[in-house]
Amino acid sequence: MITKKNTLSLLCLLLYTFIFSQNIVITGTVTTNTNQPVPFSSITLTNLEDTSKVFGGLADEKGKFTIKITPGEYELVVDQAGFDSFVDLKSLLQSTSLGNIKIGQSSKELEEIVVEGKKPLYRVDLDKKVYDVSQDITAKTGTLSDVMQNVPSVNVDVDGTVSLRGNENVKILVDGKPSAMLGINDTAEALKSIPADMVEKIEVVTNASARYESSGTAGIINIVTKKNRKKGLTGSVQISGGTPQSYGTSINLGYGKKNWNWFTNIGLRYGKNKGKEKKNYIGYDLNEEMIENSFQDSRRYRERTSINASTGFNFTFDKNNSLSASLGYNYNISNYKSITHYNTLLYPSLIQNLTERKERENRNNYGIDGNLNFTHNFSKKGNVLTVDGYYSYNLKDSDSDIYDRTPGKNKNDNTQTKLMLKSDYILPFKEGSQLEAGMRADYTKINSDFSLNEFKNNSWVLNPDQTDNTIYEENILSSYLQYGNKWGAFSFLAGLREETSIIKVQSHQANSTIHKNYTDLFPTLHLNYDLTEKSQLQISYSRRIHRPDSRMLIPYKNISDDRNTRQGNPDLDPSYTNSFELGYNLQHSIWGITPSLYYQRTQDPLQFITTSDQYGNLNTMPTNLGHENRYGGEVSYSINPYKWWKIFGDVNLFQYKSYGSYTYEKINTVSGTTTLITENLDKKGFTWRTRMNMTFKLPENFNFQVQGNYMAPSKNGQNKNKEMYGMDLGLSKDILKGKGTLLFNIQDVFDSKKRKTKTYGDDFYRYSEMQWRPRQFTLSFTYRFNKDKRADKKNHSQNNNSDSEFMDL
Repeated sequence: MITKKNTLSLLCLLLYTFIFSQNIVITGTVTTNTNQPVPFSSITLTNLEDTSKVFGGLADEKGKFTIKITPGEYELVVDQAGFDSFVDLKSLLQSTSLGNIKIGQSSKELEEIVVEGKKPLYRVDLDKKVYDVSQDITAKTGTLSDVMQNVPSVNVDVDGTVSLRGNENVKILVDGKPSAMLGINDTAEALKSIPADMVEKIEVVTNASARYESSGTAGIINIVTKKNRKKGLTGSVQISGGTPQSYGTSINLGYGKKNWNWFTNIGLRYGKNKGKEKKNYIGYDLNEEMIENSFQDSRRYRERTSINASTGFNFTFDKNNSLSASLGYNYNISNYKSITHYNTLLYPSLIQNLTERKERENRNNYGIDGNLNFTHNFSKKGNVLTVDGYYSYNLKDSDSDIYDRTPGKNKNDNTQTKLMLKSDYILPFKEGSQLEAGMRADYTKINSDFSLNEFKNNSWVLNPDQTDNTIYEENILSSYLQYGNKWGAFSFLAGLREETSIIKVQSHQANSTIHKNYTDLFPTLHLNYDLTEKSQLQISYSRRIHRPDSRMLIPYKNISDDRNTRQGNPDLDPSYTNSFELGYNLQHSIWGITPSLYYQRTQDPLQFITTSDQYGNLNTMPTNLGHENRYGGEVSYSINPYKWWKIFGDVNLFQYKSYGSYTYEKINTVSGTTTLITENLDKKGFTWRTRMNMTFKLPENFNFQVQGNYMAPSKNGQNKNKEMYGMDLGLSKDILKGKGTLLFNIQDVFDSKKRKTKTYGDDFYRYSEMQWRPRQFTLSFTYRFNKDKRADKKNHSQNNNSDSEFMDL
């Protein structure tokens, strides 16, 4: 009996091993909700037990696909541009047909894709690159500014300035639209108040089609917030704390039924940290003799409390009509204190001056916005009409007390109102061929009221040079038309966008009104060729515009450091960029690589020019400067050498050449005479940037992640930036049967994220070194509820009727 039992067990084991070591064949057809085939959709099957096992391919022109996999439990994802993603869990133990997989037409511009389960940190789609914030354990307890530092192609300076491939002219959206969350012309500051846990993913579009607004010569960054679109009540709660002082909580909730769902996100953060800055200024006379050598040492203390909240719903009336709406709210209170010591030596008298400047500033930011979308699907397949409306209101007040050589009280109040209406229409002709058209109207009004009172002769006196009330109004009317078609492995999308800009800047102090009116055409072209099922070649072109915003046009002078001021320039004109890109995408089961080559030519680029007055004070303002050529290459790669080890990274190398000169008047402090100086600002150079992310799956449900980045030295106009590098670490552990996660991370391990810049003027040299925030330690706990419904999901997945967009997870 023992021998028979052992023999039977051995035979069962061998049979089991044989069956589950063989490939099985999975087939199916991707269709619309009206049973029309969706050609060339992307199908991905990821093994839930071993996420390094990823199988996939493209459907043919009739929407049919055939994929060989090994048996197991899988997550199925079906993607196609212009459609909502289909996500399901499948138990695939033998060859089977999945039947018709139905995907719905996307109802929103840059619609979010909600995916549950193990997902790649980064992926490349046909029209964008997608970074999954939920997989980034080094930054998810921080702010959105921290997350941006880890997104491929994106760089964040130490003060929060975002650039794309080295270009700071980036259009940033939230859920495909402008948002009050981004503040009034101070996106860098706003990103520091948005919790990373409110964000689902970040999409990067380097060469947008005519469907998208043409603003942003570098491209578009779309921040997709979390929205639970699942049946029943689902959500998560996160609490975190760290040092320097940083505390926060995030709540994400959702409730869904068959034809409607509701979602809400709430984020609370409190932070208190300090930064430091050092500067060395050397001034020269007309004979190039040194006349001043000044050292500046600053300490800045910041305290911020922020509230960000959003809520919304989606309602499906029937198979042809749906409505969605959302409401957002944000409120930030900030307190700033800065202490600066100056040590100035004057030549040839060798007189030394030791002075101190203190400033206390209070800021209040408030914003509210609302979105409304209606989608109608006509009876003809793919024939869709969408109508969108958006409104936002922002209020930003700041008051500061200055204790310096001349005490002062500075006040700056701003209000911003935005309104957007747009409609898009898609008309298909035959398989793979369709025409798109749309119209859009944007209105923006910013009221800026600023003043400076100085204490002179034992009384407070208004400084008229630093006092004004300005009104900035911007109307942009646009329309577009684009046509796409596909023949076998080749597809193209050609479009043309027209935009009329009507801009007015009024100054009450100067009793002047400046008009900036212009109409432009913006052609786009995208070509794609599928070399194989796993590799694609892409060529794209677009013309884009950089409009000066109100902060650049309004001549308000920021005097938080009266020896190094910044102000706007009302004489600015827009700059235009022609952008070309050649990309290649090759994906295999354990590795993938996406190299690309790009070229950008910008006419009248906006650059910041620094000049010195007769007292040695520096002032920086924007100006149009000649033209600029930028060309380079970028490579993104992912490697999964083992199921417990994942590597992701990117390298960006580019050459730049800028041409231009700047003319200004220089006053001689001795004679009082004025000299006209023309400064040649031609620059060329080469630089590169890289980052790498490695994730290790450890025993006992531990995960360890290390993220490193490096920016090589670069030049820009008068500035030479030194190299900058940093490293972040994260360690997480899943507890409570996967419902909870403990996370500990360290940001800027080596305390090395410092901006070091040398500025060369015709009669001065300045070296500056700034660190916005020191090394940060953070510990957090996340709890997810109503997450253990996978058994129900597996049973439901056997039913191929996928009309509902909600997932039973």
